[in-house]
Amino acid sequence: MRRYIKPSLIVLIAGVFSGAGYSADNNNEAVSKPPLLKVLSYNVNGLPPPIKKGKAPLYQRIAEVLRERRIAGTQPHVVLLQEAFDKRTAQIAETTGYKYVFKGPGRRDRSKKGTVHWTEATRKGYTQFKNPQKFTGSGLYILSDFPLHDAHYRTFDSDMCAGIDCLSNKAIQFVRLEVPFSTEPVDIINSHFNSRGSAKAPGRITLRMHQKQTDVLHDVLSQFRRGNPIVVAGDFNTKQDKRYAYFRSQIGLEDAGEICLSINSSCQLGEGTIKEEILYKTNDKQFYEGSGNTQLKPVWIGRNFNELLDGKPLSDHLGYEVHYRLTTND
Repeated sequence: MRRYIKPSLIVLIAGVFSGAGYSADNNNEAVSKPPLLKVLSYNVNGLPPPIKKGKAPLYQRIAEVLRERRIAGTQPHVVLLQEAFDKRTAQIAETTGYKYVFKGPGRRDRSKKGTVHWTEATRKGYTQFKNPQKFTGSGLYILSDFPLHDAHYRTFDSDMCAGIDCLSNKAIQFVRLEVPFSTEPVDIINSHFNSRGSAKAPGRITLRMHQKQTDVLHDVLSQFRRGNPIVVAGDFNTKQDKRYAYFRSQIGLEDAGEICLSINSSCQLGEGTIKEEILYKTNDKQFYEGSGNTQLKPVWIGRNFNELLDGKPLSDHLGYEVHYRLTTND
């Protein structure tokens, strides 16, 4: 039975994960080798009709692939979805066997400054509506085989978007993952940042909005982190050098792609995965950091969901999946 997780309205409670140990029933692979935490981030390009039509078969195939992997025992433990705007994308959450589901904010949900979401400059430049509101929700989902605790989200404020991106209620999701083969939880963040060219806004404005969103992520990390290992993943639209540099300087986490391709790394790339597609020529990224007691190390990275269905790609993005080895000091 799936459990839809509601955003937490209480202060995070330290020690809620005491006594969480490894159970062979939850992860058979850890019996014979160090356990791996498998995290998939995937922008499914689920734009709602009438913007996009005829995409239901693509969502069905994405869900089918995840079901096939579950049957084979190779499914990612955590799936982070972006651009799941279309209601029909819900089948990816509802039919793939993930017990815990945390959906991001909807069209009307907001953190603050919420009467009108568009900036004054954006309203004048990109729409003729007097008081435009959000057209879609955040399009964010976190799916998990493991229990989720302390689920929060924070929407970007009204002065933190540019152009067409202002139509969606973009946000940051934060959860604490109770990993059965770890002595402490792993924090997970999922998000989708303002785009560049597709936003149809001047570059200087989209850059400034991206930096403001990065500042919000920094604030979320400062507010909710409690010294646990962490994975931050999503469509961060960091392909531009200035965006990437500012993003890295603010969050201070390791780039899984960089570490995987470093000289001394034993990390492997998935079949057909191109090095550039896990480094800087992609907006899909994963960043991470261990804790004082638990170390995370990427040992496999793959870009997947690259098949065609009736000649059409499943999405305009590929999946970005990382397998992290968890090692405790004990």
